[in-house]
Parts: sequence; C-alpha cells; structure tokens
Amino acid sequence: MTQKIITPTQFKLLYDLSEDYVFLMKKKHNSFVYECINRKAEEIFSVNPLNKKLEECLDEFHYKTIINNYNRAILERKSIFYQDHYCLMNITYVNETTAIPIYDGEDQYILAMTKEISRSEELKSSTYILESFKKGITGAALVAMTSKEGIIEMANQLFEKTCQFEQKEILGKSIRIVNSNFHDETFFEEMWNTVKAGDIWRGEIRNRTKFGSFYWVDANIIPIPNENGEIEKYLTIQFDITEKKRIIDALRNIERTFTLITEYSNDLIAITDEEGYLLYSSPSHETILQYDKEELLGTNYLGQIAKDKDQLIHLKERIIASIDEQSAVRTELLLNTKNGKTIWTDTSITSVKRNLDGDSEKWFVIVSREITEKREMQDRLKFMAYHDSLTGLPNRRSFHGDFSKAIQSVSPLNPHIALIYIDGDDFKSVNDEFGHDVGDQFLVHFAEKLKQSVNFEYKVYRIGGDEFVIIVDRMNDYTDGYSEKVQTIVHAIQNSLKQGWTINEHLFTPTSSIGISVFPNDGTSLAELLDNADQALYTAKKLGKNNFIYTYAVQN
Repeated sequence: MTQKIITPTQFKLLYDLSEDYVFLMKKKHNSFVYECINRKAEEIFSVNPLNKKLEECLDEFHYKTIINNYNRAILERKSIFYQDHYCLMNITYVNETTAIPIYDGEDQYILAMTKEISRSEELKSSTYILESFKKGITGAALVAMTSKEGIIEMANQLFEKTCQFEQKEILGKSIRIVNSNFHDETFFEEMWNTVKAGDIWRGEIRNRTKFGSFYWVDANIIPIPNENGEIEKYLTIQFDITEKKRIIDALRNIERTFTLITEYSNDLIAITDEEGYLLYSSPSHETILQYDKEELLGTNYLGQIAKDKDQLIHLKERIIASIDEQSAVRTELLLNTKNGKTIWTDTSITSVKRNLDGDSEKWFVIVSREITEKREMQDRLKFMAYHDSLTGLPNRRSFHGDFSKAIQSVSPLNPHIALIYIDGDDFKSVNDEFGHDVGDQFLVHFAEKLKQSVNFEYKVYRIGGDEFVIIVDRMNDYTDGYSEKVQTIVHAIQNSLKQGWTINEHLFTPTSSIGISVFPNDGTSLAELLDNADQALYTAKKLGKNNFIYTYAVQN
C-alpha cells in the first residue's frame, strides 16, 4: 500500500485551527479526490467527502471550475490564486482560493486554502460583538461559586456549556463532579491548603464533562470571607485552555518530528534570515562539513561555505527574483569543508515569510544533499565522451568542438590557424611483430611524446588508430607555405620521437609523416582543411619516412 504524504491526524494538527477551508486533494485520472479536510471545511458538507471525487460532492459548474484551476497549478508547477462562487440556500458566496501543487513521485496533489470574502463585513461585526461580550467576565470565563465545603451554589452558562451539565444537575453538588481523576491527591491538598489560608490559588486542571470527555482550564480560586474575616465561600474563575493545550501538544509533536528529521538526516538543513545570516543548522554540518554549530551561527551561511563566489553572486540574484514568484531556487553548489576539502551538493533554497506582532520577517530554508560521487561520475562520463580511452587524448568529438572555438580567435593580428596532421610510420608492423598489448603501449608512449613536443601549449587529438592532429591557433607568421611556429613544433615532434622509449626491453624510435593545412588559405571549413592536410600527409609518405609538407607546396 502506498504511504500517504500526510496522515489525517497530522493534517488536522496543522490546519484544524485555520479560519480557512483547507483541502488536500489527490489527482486521479481527470478529477481530484478528497484526501483530507480540516474542521472548518467539514461545515460545508452534508456527508463525508473523503475518498470521493469533486463531482460527487459539488454541482457541475463549481467542480469544473475547481478542476480547471487545480490542473493549471499542476501544469504550471506553481501556486495559483483564483476566485469562484457557489450557491447555498439561495445565497451566493464568493471564495478566494490558493491552490498549491505537491508532487510525490508519480502522485500529484493539490493543497487548497479557501476563504469566504462575501462574509467579510459580517465577520467584522461579529468580531466587534465578541469583543463587547469579553468585557464581561461571565462571557469569557467559567464562573462558579461554592461553599467552603466545595458545594456548587452558582454556575454561569459558560460553565454549564463546557462541562455539559445542566444547572439543576450541578447545583448543590460537590465541585468534584467535574473531577477527571487525572491529578493525584497531593495536587488538591496543596490547592485546598492555599485557599483555606486565604490566598488565591491558580493552576491548570483537567476536568471531565458529563459525557466523559476531558477539558483543561486555567483556574483561579478566590477565597471569599464574611464580615468576620472567616472564609465562607470560594469564587472559581476558569478559562478554557483545552485548545491551547492541544496546540502546545501538537507543536511539541511537530517539534519532535522536526528534530527527528533534522537530527538524523544526512541532508544539510539550514535556516537563515533575509540577509543570509545563519539562524539554525542541522547536526549534519558537523558530520559532513566538520563545522561545530557555534562556528557557523551568526555567520553569512553561504558566504562562509560556498566555494565559487562568482556562482554565489548569480545565485543571490536568482533568490531575490524567486521571492516574488514564491518558488524555490535549485542549483548545484560546491561547498568547503572545514578541513579544506570540497563537496558537491544539490541545493534547494526556499523563502518563508513569517508575521509576528504585525511585523513581517523573511527567512530562507536551505536544504543541501551531497552529490559528490554523482558529479564525479558525470565528470568521468563527460571525459570519456570527449577523450580517447587508450591514450587519454581529446578525441574527434572534442577536436570538432575546439576547432569551432579556434575560429573565433581569428583576428587581423592573428589571421591563421594550422592543422598539423600526424600519422605514424609503420605502426602496423609493431602490432604484427609484438602483439596488440605492446601496440597499445606503443600508442600511449607516442601520444605522450606528442604532448611533450608542443610543451602542453596546444592540444593533441587522436582522431583515428594512428592518426593525430594538433590545432595551432593565433598564428601571425604564415606566408606561402612556411611558418616558424609550425616548423618549431614539427621539428620538436621529430626530435622527441627520435629519442624513443623502451617496452619490454625493446627500444622503439619511430618516425612520422606530417601534412599541414592552414586556415583560411587552404580551406575555410574543417572538412576541407582536414582533407587537404590528409593529402599533404599522403604526399609526405611518398617522399619517404619522417617527412612533412604543407598543402601549399602540394598545390603549387
């Protein structure tokens, strides 16, 4: 069975206190199914909508409008805002909805938060009336008067409503009628000792209703003395804190969940203020980056650990742009560890707005997952795609790409590019006489000699079995089949090969034939230049081993 992204209990803990209607919908085929709804949303349904499609619960016009907007949010992969309306008992209600797409593997969800805007004036009036009632203590608190023995003599309506006893059922009864047996005897002994001494007692008590459910109160028990100063009665003023206790318990559970996620996660989780200064970092910073929590707190988080400062500047621009779009920024970042090493991470940065006492704060939640091995694998694959597996030299694909870049370097001051096309003399005889293993080692040594010949200033490409090419760009000394720069490289190749090398106690001193073509004199396209260099090489071979010739000389 597929695990739900959130349980009904978790959903209610998060949204039951919301004044908005909150729905979690799962996309199924061409519709959406109710997964969870909050307490406020339950008010608008005559039957339980859970696990039912929209069209099973709403009229045609209403559900089609909702489906269209939900699909738009999923397609655009971002939150959308829209208004719609519906009719109930001949009254038209206007809604404002924020639809947030959620993706869990192949499953797609919508978290919808809807508020009624047609009742805004009515709500204002209700709020004003409620504030007026709060001025009277009987409207805000559970009030009861007991005798000094604890017998109830008076109770207000809120007291009756909360404990669910009628007045006739509680008058003349002990206050213990609402005792839940949650607190031990020492708790009540301390309470009675306090009030009997004439002091006000205050504390939190869990009581039980007539029907067995529990509720919590913040209780004040005030001794009332008679004219002789003797305590005659007790005034009990209680404030219902059941919801507060539930919220606190829920927050504690959420905090424990957050702690479990962050404390035991391998992801680097950080929270910063709007300026990027660290407010929280998960313990993984110590295990992965070797930073103690105290070392990073208060520092500019990414500025402290990001390796590429230029990338960081560009990232900050993207983050600023994403704030108004309410979207996350995702990138790959190279981070510094405390011991000087670096790791690659897949990093997601999300902006969070927080309102406190009318002031708005902006935080950033940064989650980074190490992908060093993945990046190394990608780099290896990229290297393999552009390099010869035997010699490690750039291959034909790399040669084509680099030649295009070389063309861009041509200028009036450096108008020429040379292709030095190299072919080993009698390579086949090495394989025939010594075998392919020695032949492969021979090619590796040959490639190394070519790199040494150009002093690693130019790239050497292997484009065939024993065929190699060197691109000499930024040339300004070529005239009618001669270049001092090219001549120097060719002679260096011949001298380097002449020194030779030893494989299995056999000394090899090979020679090569070389053809040279020059852009733009011998061609303006790579294909034309390669063909002319190849023809020049063929001519050099006919002249004998260890020769080189320019295309200019062949054509003239």
